[in-house]
Amino acid sequence: MSGLLDWMPWERKLRIRVLCTVGAVMLCCLQGGATTDDDVPVFIEEPLSVVQKLGGSVTLRCSALPSTANISWRLNGQELVAGDSEDLGLSVRLGSLFIHALSNVTVGRYQCVASTSAGACASVPSNVTAAKLRDFEPDDQQEIEVDEGNTAVIECHLPESQPKAEVRYSVKQEWLETSKGNYLIMPSGNLQIANATQEDEGPYKCAAYNPVTQETKNSTSADRLRIRRSTAEAARIIYPPDSRSIMVTKGQRLVLECVASGIPTPQVIWAKDGLDLRFHNNTRFLLSNLLIDTASEGDSGIYVCQADNGIGSPSSAMVQYDVQVFEPPQVRLEMQQQEVVWGDTVRFTCQVRGKPTPSLMWYHNAQPLRGSPRHRLQGRTLRVSNVGPQDNGMYQCMAENGVGSSQASARLLTIPTAAKLPLLRPLSPDKVLREQAPQKPVATSPVLAVDCSELHGHFSPAEAPIILSLPQTRKSDFYELTWKPRHDGGTPVLEYIIKYRKAGDPPGDWTVSSISGAVHKLGLSRLQPSTLYEVEMAAKNCAGLGQPAMMTFRTGKGGKVPRTPRPPFPRLSPPEAPDRPTVSTASETSAYVTWIPRGNRGFPIQSFRVEYKKLRKAGEEWEVAVENIPPSRLSVEITSLEKGTTYKFRVLAVNVLGESPPSAPSKPYTVMGGGQPSNPRPVDGPYITYNDAINETSIILKWTYTPVSNTSIYGFYIFYRPSDSDNDSDYKRDVMEGDRYWHVITDLQPETAYDIKMQCFNEGGESEFGNVVIQETKARPHPRPPPETASQEPGPSNGPVPRPSDLPYLIVGVVLGALVFIIVAFIPFCLWRAWAKQKQATDLCFPAVVTPVSSCQYTMVPLQGMALVGRCPLDPHMGPTHTIYPNGEYVPNGKLPAQHLPGLCQEVDYMPVCTLSSPMEDVITTMSSEESLLQDENISSNVKQFIVKGTRDAVDG
Repeated sequence: MSGLLDWMPWERKLRIRVLCTVGAVMLCCLQGGATTDDDVPVFIEEPLSVVQKLGGSVTLRCSALPSTANISWRLNGQELVAGDSEDLGLSVRLGSLFIHALSNVTVGRYQCVASTSAGACASVPSNVTAAKLRDFEPDDQQEIEVDEGNTAVIECHLPESQPKAEVRYSVKQEWLETSKGNYLIMPSGNLQIANATQEDEGPYKCAAYNPVTQETKNSTSADRLRIRRSTAEAARIIYPPDSRSIMVTKGQRLVLECVASGIPTPQVIWAKDGLDLRFHNNTRFLLSNLLIDTASEGDSGIYVCQADNGIGSPSSAMVQYDVQVFEPPQVRLEMQQQEVVWGDTVRFTCQVRGKPTPSLMWYHNAQPLRGSPRHRLQGRTLRVSNVGPQDNGMYQCMAENGVGSSQASARLLTIPTAAKLPLLRPLSPDKVLREQAPQKPVATSPVLAVDCSELHGHFSPAEAPIILSLPQTRKSDFYELTWKPRHDGGTPVLEYIIKYRKAGDPPGDWTVSSISGAVHKLGLSRLQPSTLYEVEMAAKNCAGLGQPAMMTFRTGKGGKVPRTPRPPFPRLSPPEAPDRPTVSTASETSAYVTWIPRGNRGFPIQSFRVEYKKLRKAGEEWEVAVENIPPSRLSVEITSLEKGTTYKFRVLAVNVLGESPPSAPSKPYTVMGGGQPSNPRPVDGPYITYNDAINETSIILKWTYTPVSNTSIYGFYIFYRPSDSDNDSDYKRDVMEGDRYWHVITDLQPETAYDIKMQCFNEGGESEFGNVVIQETKARPHPRPPPETASQEPGPSNGPVPRPSDLPYLIVGVVLGALVFIIVAFIPFCLWRAWAKQKQATDLCFPAVVTPVSSCQYTMVPLQGMALVGRCPLDPHMGPTHTIYPNGEYVPNGKLPAQHLPGLCQEVDYMPVCTLSSPMEDVITTMSSEESLLQDENISSNVKQFIVKGTRDAVDG
């Protein structure tokens, strides 16, 4: 190095030596100021909850690593100062807290705090409670009757006590503190007398004993036991009198009591979910009671106790226990990265399990965290944006659920931009400092070389730049971001810090880049097509990083988009609703609202309007914040916001045809400051008052909500899962924002029962769950078969394809159609045969009557072997014996005058026969008439043969 310095001018030598010295000093400071993981506070022992009588002494123990960690204490969230501790009778020795004489002032919630150079952590809370034992409630004497040889139960309703009181019984002038002989004292406080006899009759009295205060209080009355003898009696459950719910902590002993009575002595059988527990390895029995030594999650469920002695119905003697095994919280804290560059965003995720669902509390360096624009609390996630050195330290997730509490911690270390620069490189015009991106490697540009130490006077951080880029681009993987600076705060802008990521839920990871303050353009590459991105950029000067400017843009679809013919008449409608706006802090009482427009439906957008709604209470209306915003502006500053108030914003686009539908509301934005506390987390959840299945895939809910202490809420979470699932991860969630108190759950499975529960939420977190309801969806209706058609047109058809099950109907239809066709074809054939036979007979005799008058036909049978066929009118005035001649003449009595016909010299007799026009009926009528003629003795044999032959021919026809 000395050889190289000999060839340099003395001014440059001096400058290099000074810079090297300064760089070495800064590096040593950074190394000396940095802490290692050995400095992170970790608790070895945390204080436990204690119950003590007033005036008694209490010791709360706490120890942590490293051994140099400073231990301090808090009472009800307030730091215990040395002077105040002495006044309260408290002292700290070796990290442990001693309460010399417990009083009403020193009763409360204690926390131990361990502090190191890396940060501070708070222990789980320790509740110090004063012991007490109240008096028994006044009660009347009870007469208890039990069959001889059965088990008797004496109940004792213990008074309120801290800790839980121990029960004692007065039996035959003797006080029993524990079970003895056939007298069993159960954990519930009941006394069971096994195989009761006449000797066990008499009064029984119970007492409550507090083991801390050593007080004993007796019940106000004594119960009397009577033993009866019965010949035969059906089994019945005498304890418990009805079904009950039992809650037990995981790992504790579970005892379910079930006492039956009857003659003969009944047998008691326990079952859980249809499984006989007599063959279960985890259960034991004491008399007829069920014992589980160590309760676990799998022991939750419905237990059924059934008694039977062969008399009556077994199902009549039955009782149920609904057992819920509670579990203390278990917490694990996850974070994206331990080291974060100033101005970046970090996310913590608290993985917690427990039953009932634990409530969460976030801490930063042992101080409770509330929701703010920089600290976003959503569910089990904490997001800290625009981090700086004030965010260094320990972050904790504390979980409590009434059964216990647990906590987990993680350390955050923020790094300034200069910490990643090669500080020992000399400053020269051709070589300048460059910064590497903390997350993804991106190109950077030189930073302006300005020595901030030489600047004098008052200066402030630069204002947020004005982004000039359009919110949409046709390119699918590239976007050019352009901007112009605003007021620089009195010093030049050294560089711009630009972050961008894919918007959505959940959003993508930030890609961070830095660019020289003299450059006002940056290309963003490797983007995804048709994707919405959000950008944050801030200017940095010697005063630090300024407020960020925010915008969103959408990339193009990519590829060649086929041109579609334009419709001849465009649809006349207002523009589409803009995208969901984003909100960022502008000042203590103002905020920037940024949005991206959508389609204008053929007419240019003339202006935008921004509306806001306060979330203090349900039912607030939307109000206009700013209107007539030029279409070139996609961001506006909303001023005069109230401190401590939470807002939501939405945007509308306006053209000549009207205004668009409002955009989706922004995420809740809280204006901090003014000394007003943020909205606390709601306590009680909503109560479901009505639920019903609309169809096979939908369920409708209605609920009510009563806020506690006027706590405002943003909306409701609706959780649902199939009832046959025991996995909490199967719950799906619908979000209902606003003050609507009904909702329809859709996309469900048919004929399936669902567990449904609800929470309400605000920026402070979620409430406890309300009631749980079970609702089953309707069954899917069975489709009816389509009606069959007699015939179908051949050729292709767009109708339904025939199914194999329709084949029998098709065969039957074809057969019936063929039969109908045969019958219809046979009728003309029969008519033709009858007409042919009639014509043949006419040709053999005489021509038919010229003008038929009616459909009635007479067959003239000549008595001398000749038949005349003609038609006669059915005239009611004509006598039955009139005869019509072929030439139209007629004579009475059917006698023909003598005619000079060939072969006929005598008078011929004729018999008229009138038949119907139907051929078949003609044959039948003729046969009946001719049968009577054949029996007539006056007719010759030749005529009879002619009649027989004519009848046969008619039948054949």
